[in-house]
Amino acid sequence: MPNFAGRNIFATVTQDMHKKILLLAATELEIRPLNSFLKEQDAVDVLIAGIGGVSTTYGLTRQLARQRYDLVLQAGIGGSLANRYAPGTVAVINRECFGDLGVVEEGRRRSVFDLQLAPADAPPFTGGWLLNPYDGLMALTGLDQAKGVTVNEITTSKDTIRHFRNDLGAEIESMEGAALHYVALQEAVPFLQVRAVSNYAGERDKTKWALGASVSKLNEIIEQLIRAFIA
Repeated sequence: MPNFAGRNIFATVTQDMHKKILLLAATELEIRPLNSFLKEQDAVDVLIAGIGGVSTTYGLTRQLARQRYDLVLQAGIGGSLANRYAPGTVAVINRECFGDLGVVEEGRRRSVFDLQLAPADAPPFTGGWLLNPYDGLMALTGLDQAKGVTVNEITTSKDTIRHFRNDLGAEIESMEGAALHYVALQEAVPFLQVRAVSNYAGERDKTKWALGASVSKLNEIIEQLIRAFIA
């Protein structure tokens, strides 16, 4: 777990004296342990946007039209596609992509960029990815940086998991990450996507999940990040 003690880790990346944060989550469950802490934070607004990319895109865009923020901090759980991200671990996502935006044809999954239906480098995309350009912000969290893939359904297919892992190089799967990256990049708002791994992608036996542990670790880190940002 990152150690933020005795230093304002965000001092070099923001000079805004107001330091307003939007804490974004898909469900209340993912940030429930922070309820008491958040009630005392005037500098933090909370948005429970709902599950999936559409609800996240709508909710976040609507909120940013009302209020400008120094940081949008997305907190959520996700499924691991890489052995190094075991259930219970936490990472910051440095790049995202839409994993199901395209076609499955003759057993092969191809994106809209592969199909040349859209240019892979048209903003906000870079080579088909939604990159977090705030390298200093991500580095100062002290978290490992991972590649994310966003889908509209929980992945259970071994072929799809293999595609995400081997062809895309994705490491953590979620249902909202790319929506955050897309909107924040379009709106030029600093952002962080912090994911705690609850399970390996494709594992449906919930006795093998670490949901409680992942939520607990996620909330410890989110609280530390918020305290450091507003210090």
